[in-house]
Amino acid sequence: MKYPTEEEWRCRKCGTLLGIHRGESVHVKHKRAQLVVRGHVMAVCPRCAELNETDTTPPTDDARPAA
Repeated sequence: MKYPTEEEWRCRKCGTLLGIHRGESVHVKHKRAQLVVRGHVMAVCPRCAELNETDTTPPTDDARPAA
């Protein structure tokens, strides 16, 4: 199934692909394991061991500081 928005999640240090943002979830594949997760996601890069974080829910207008 194709999602209207797909965005790559890459390691901030070396650029290794860690997962794909699809809608309100992240699809993570490593060797034979495949995970679909929602919320706050943390992953250690298999190439450089950098800890990476992402969030699957877009920020709400209430969370933004007042200007």
